[in-house]
Parts: sequence; C-alpha cells; structure tokens
Amino acid sequence: MSDEITAEDGGKRVIDSNGTEIGVVLDVEDGTAYVEPNDEIGGELKTRLGWGPDTGSRYPLRNDAIGEITDEEVRLRSEY
Repeated sequence: MSDEITAEDGGKRVIDSNGTEIGVVLDVEDGTAYVEPNDEIGGELKTRLGWGPDTGSRYPLRNDAIGEITDEEVRLRSEY
C-alpha cells in the first residue's frame, strides 16, 4: 500500500483496477475504511474483497487491497 487511510479520506470514491467506481468511503475507524458499495458491483469482486454475498450497506476495505490514495479517490490494487 502506498498510503495509509485516514479519516480525511471519508467521502472519496473507491475505484477498481479497471477504473470503475465500486463505492464510496463512508468513514474510517481505527485505520480501516468502511465502504458503501455501488449496487452494480458483482459478487466476484465482493468475494475478492471479503465482503460476502449479502446486501450490507457498509463493508470494511482491507488495507492490503488499497494500491493508492489520491486527493479524490482510493484506488484498489491491480489484482482487484
């Protein structure tokens, strides 16, 4: 991971390796980002992120999935 996620990253878009927006960071607690996923993301991506098949409204984003944090978005690593 190139950056540490902080509370200031709340509200940023989460982008997958293809440039598709998969959700938005709702908040950051104890160094973990919690994401509200877009309804359109598939089960395969949710599984890779460890989010499971349910329809929760907020999921933790594993720090090892984050490749880069910019001023406007959180980008996932290429394997995601």
